[in-house]
Formats: sequence, structure tokens, C-alpha cells
Amino acid sequence: MKVYFRECTHYESVPGLLKDLLNEYSHLFKPGDRILVKPNLLSPKAPSTAVTTHPYMIKVILEFLLDMGVKPLVGDSPAVGSIQKVARVSGVKDVCEKLSVPIVELDDPLEFDGIIYRKIRLSRKVVEVDGVVNVPKLKTHSQMILTLAVKNTFGCIPGKEKSAWHLRAGTSENFADLLIDVHLLVKPVLNVLDGVIGMEGNGPSNGQVKLFGLIAVSEDGFALDHAVVRSLGISEGLIYTVKRSLERDLVPPYILYGEWKGKISLPSTVSVVPLPRSIARLLRRVIRVPRIDRRRCVGCRICEERCPVSAIDIDTRKVDYERCIRCYVCHEVCPENAINLVRRVV
Repeated sequence: MKVYFRECTHYESVPGLLKDLLNEYSHLFKPGDRILVKPNLLSPKAPSTAVTTHPYMIKVILEFLLDMGVKPLVGDSPAVGSIQKVARVSGVKDVCEKLSVPIVELDDPLEFDGIIYRKIRLSRKVVEVDGVVNVPKLKTHSQMILTLAVKNTFGCIPGKEKSAWHLRAGTSENFADLLIDVHLLVKPVLNVLDGVIGMEGNGPSNGQVKLFGLIAVSEDGFALDHAVVRSLGISEGLIYTVKRSLERDLVPPYILYGEWKGKISLPSTVSVVPLPRSIARLLRRVIRVPRIDRRRCVGCRICEERCPVSAIDIDTRKVDYERCIRCYVCHEVCPENAINLVRRVV
């Protein structure tokens, strides 16, 4: 298995760098194939915020597929807003319109069984195409620590069903197993990471924008994620999806082509090193919980609607910590950065 790294500090350089890498994978596509390009279109944010996959990345990938005679479409199931709104604000819609490529909402689910989890409902549009090109964004994630290739395919689960899975999974370790099961079901034929500009701190939507200067490509999402984590100097045990992928023997031997080293500030919800189970058990009583910032909150109720355990009351601007499962979905979806993650004894 191969993983390619290319340093790229400006999106204007993406066409030259990425096209060369994509040509290595031309054998994966044939004329007439219907290929779903699955970016990270989390919420309606401009490209400069680093919340969504940059439109330059999508443009180069679509042009490559069209040149191959492929029939591409772009799709996702955003956490906030419709796919059309998110695509418009993120700049992806303009790219698709110029190239006459349709944008679709990943809805209309079909049920599948994963290796660990049963009754996983994936969008029909994902399973009825000839392949998926997965285009994640390099960002932190307050629950899963990093969101890379494996986490990005979670967007193939329609709409609010994603929130319900946080409750069903329960712990971050279990949720990582769900994400892995979803990735194995989606089976992307190619993974292309947008790490030119990404996010650190309390991502995936309210962290700090950072220049990482990376494009990474691989047929295998598990290998790509593992290579990125190692090149960031992060312990594999800290990133739930990578840790469980290794334990499930899903990270294949791979050769890394290209050099890149980066640094990233992780979310406030993570310890800097893996802890012994006894100490971790004690620290769970002094953890980060969501708290509503009354000055920022505009009462849109998105956090209230998306909370999988109905622990938020926007009328009172309070969180019921007896119910809260600390999935941080509220923090992820808040468009006003009005959910703070604060320490609290539970």
C-alpha cells in the first residue's frame, strides 16, 4: 500500500501537485463510472474558516474524473443546513455548476450490518454508485480528537441519524468502532486529504485555523490516517479511530512517499498522553462538559435539536449534566461558537 505526502502551502499550487498524484490512480476509474465525491461539508462556512473541504481540491478531483470519462457527483449530509446551502457558502457549488456536476444530499438510507455494529443506515446514493472518492479535511475534533479519512465517511449516514449513533455507541472508543464499520461499508476507492489549511484546538467547527501545508493521498484510509498521525508527532493511542484500527488489524503495511512533518494543538478534551485505566477513571469525574455562552447564543436551537439525549434547554440556556454523554455534538454544530467546553466535577 502507498501513501503519498506533498507539501502545499497555497491552494493555487493544488492543481499541479494533486493532478500528478491522481494520475497514479487512473487505473481505478473507467469511462462511464458513476463516482461519488464525498468532501467534508459540515456546515455553511466560507473556505477561509477551514471547516469544509476547500473548493480547489474538489475542482481538481472533478476535472480529473471528467477527463477519465467518469460521471461524478458531489454529496454529503451536513450537520447544519442543507447540502445546497453548505455547498454554496463553501464555494463547492460554484465549482460544480461550472463543471456541470450534480450536488446531492446523502439521504434515503438503506440498512447494512457492520462487523461490530448492526443496522447501520447508509444513504442509497453511496451504495448505488461505482465508487466513492473520500475528501476529508485535516481538523481536530473535540470527541474523536482528529477527523481524517475514516471519520469523514460518517457523513454517509443521513441527517439526524448521526446524532442518535452517539447515544447508541456510548463511549468514544465504541464510537470509533462505529466509524470504522461505516468506513469499511463505504469502501472509498481513493482518499484525498485536504491539509493545506486545517483546524486545531477545539474543532471541528470552532477551533483555530492553521496552515499545515499538506496534501495526502492513498487508496487506504486507515493507512493515510496512521501516516498523518505519526507525522504530526501524536501518540497513536490518543486518536480513537487509529487506536482501534490498529487493534482490529486494519492498518496495512504501507510505504510513505514524500516528507512532511507538522504540529497541532489538540482539543482541550484530551490528555496529552494515554493514561492508565485507574487514573483515567478518576479523571472522568473532572472532565470537559458543554456550557452555553449566553452572550454568544442567538437561540437558533440547533444544539438543542441535535443533542442525542435531549440534555439542552435553550429557553433557560442550560445543559442537564445528568443526561449529557459528552459527545460534544452541540459544540460541533453551533454556528455561533456559543458552546464552551469547561471543566466540571461529575
